[in-house]
Amino acid sequence: MRDAVLRCAWLLLVLTMTLPLAPGYAAGRAPLILTGPANIDVLGSHFEYTTDPDWQLKVEDFAGASPVATAPIPGPVPDFGYTKAKIWLRLDMVNRTADVDEWRFFVHANFTQQIAVYRIGADDAVATLLDLTEDTPFSARPIDNPQMVAPFDLAPGEAATLIVAYYSQGASRLSMSVETPESFAAQTRLSEAKSYAFYGMMIVMIALATVALVVLRQRVFAAYAAYLLSVLIYVAHADGAAFQYIWPNFPRFNSMASVVAGSGVIVFSGLFAITFLQTARYHPVMHRVLQAVVAGVLAIDVILWSTDPQLLKRLLVIMISVSALCCLTAGLVAAWTRFREVRFYVLAWFAGLIPAILFTGRYGFGFEPTIITTYDAIRLALLFDALMMGLAIFDRYNHLRQSAMEDTLAHAQRNLALSQRLASLEESYQQVTANARQREESVKDTVHDLRQPMHALRLSLRQMFSAGADKATDVGQIESALGYMERLVAERLADRPASVPAGVSHGAGNLEAGQGGGETGEPGLHDVLRGVADMFASEAADKGLALRLVLAAPDAGVPSYPLMRVAANLVSNAIKYTREGRIVVALRRHGSGHRVEIHDTGPGLNGAAFERALMRNQRLERDRAAADGSGLGLSVVKEIADANNWRLSSCAGRRTGASILIELPGASADLRRR
Repeated sequence: MRDAVLRCAWLLLVLTMTLPLAPGYAAGRAPLILTGPANIDVLGSHFEYTTDPDWQLKVEDFAGASPVATAPIPGPVPDFGYTKAKIWLRLDMVNRTADVDEWRFFVHANFTQQIAVYRIGADDAVATLLDLTEDTPFSARPIDNPQMVAPFDLAPGEAATLIVAYYSQGASRLSMSVETPESFAAQTRLSEAKSYAFYGMMIVMIALATVALVVLRQRVFAAYAAYLLSVLIYVAHADGAAFQYIWPNFPRFNSMASVVAGSGVIVFSGLFAITFLQTARYHPVMHRVLQAVVAGVLAIDVILWSTDPQLLKRLLVIMISVSALCCLTAGLVAAWTRFREVRFYVLAWFAGLIPAILFTGRYGFGFEPTIITTYDAIRLALLFDALMMGLAIFDRYNHLRQSAMEDTLAHAQRNLALSQRLASLEESYQQVTANARQREESVKDTVHDLRQPMHALRLSLRQMFSAGADKATDVGQIESALGYMERLVAERLADRPASVPAGVSHGAGNLEAGQGGGETGEPGLHDVLRGVADMFASEAADKGLALRLVLAAPDAGVPSYPLMRVAANLVSNAIKYTREGRIVVALRRHGSGHRVEIHDTGPGLNGAAFERALMRNQRLERDRAAADGSGLGLSVVKEIADANNWRLSSCAGRRTGASILIELPGASADLRRR
């Protein structure tokens, strides 16, 4: 019996020693049985690991009879925090499928500073499936995919061991899976569809923000576009599309691209919050907090970029959540006083806080959601965040536009009121100016009209006191001159309405109150013309001219004062410009009315010369040397004649001398003195 037991034991020992060794089975954990694709939840229970702080291990150390001691990974996903050690993973597996012999070891990451995947067969032969460093361009990857993929062969029934060695300057957390070519292609198509949908929407929003910046020239659109661009680059980098298409030949930049894009997200989100919320104006405390976040991120980048990139990446993971929380807090503070203006901003940062927390939870604390993948959740939250930010800007712009329209309307109403007041003032000013001009012209006319009788009065007084003078005649002339001047002064100094021009009578062409020929004691045509003749008799005689009065028509009522001014001006001009000969003042019938005629033997005045002489302040060149004058005489006569509906004309048939005619209509001629 004892011999039989010894023989059985010996047989078992021989059988054990002669069986082929399955690498890794001695490690104590059952191998992965491949019946199809295996995700990280399956792989996690079969992975074993060891860390190599001194970077001394080689893949050959995991083959043969004395493999490196390994232990189960501490969680469902390989995650060893931020470590400077090189990490080695071991996965034993057996293919139990019937017809699949091609596989893909899929590392769900775009880049690590170093990663190598080896296959150790049953004969301890080592095959390198993937070997990438931070200097490896994208084109060196065995499969053209944004993320890292190692193809390998494993026939049905065959066993093998996969060794994964990697080092990450950032977080060491890596999700992995074993895929068939079909499942890998399906995952790739799904991932590309989600990525490109995200890229497309982000690019559209960036384009709209850029157009708005160019058209509206608002700084908030610049911060918004820069924030969107940073988010797009960061997600594209995380997907690996950035390394695949934008900088495939600059792997060392890919090593720090997450720092550049992540810092851009933090900085531009802070600047967007500062600009959109106008924190410097409304919320100075939050303004300083946001400035501190932006400055802190930039300071961390500058200090740690070259000295400790791993610590830099670790701090940025935390700063992303800090930044999102500060932006949300600033929005809530603003919403306390002006919710309607910042409502979409608050929604944006509630959404923006979600990817920040997921990102920090995944890489800082190993949290992994089970309902949706982290990056899918991040993409959705970022899309919503970007959309709400855009709506916030346009909503605010709409409020500003409405406010501007209200301000413009109020401004226009104020301007209209001011314009109306200004127009009223302009009208008043024009009226005052016209009145002042009228008064000025009236004063000039008065001075002109007074000059003539004053001169006649002076001559009459001289003759009166000279020896041998006809006292009765002189007294009559003085009386006429004084009466005319008194009437002129009384008329000019009277308080007349401003709308009635000087010399214009109320009810022109008819008798004025107290002035017309129909009033008792008012002089008629004969008396007016006699008074004018008496007034200028001495002046004519002093110049050696004969002054004759011819009354060839019956007397009639007339606005005596205007007619006296007209006749006085015409007789004065005739005396002034006649060197020798005579002057005739005549009254004749003219149709149903009368006509007053002033004839002289001077240089003559008709045609164009007469029309020019009627203009105010205009003198003929030929008359400038003959006598002094102001150019007012005939213009005053014309104004008075027009105001009383009298027709003023010059006789064009005379060869020498001038004949000025004043036609008085029948309405005036029918008024007889009582």
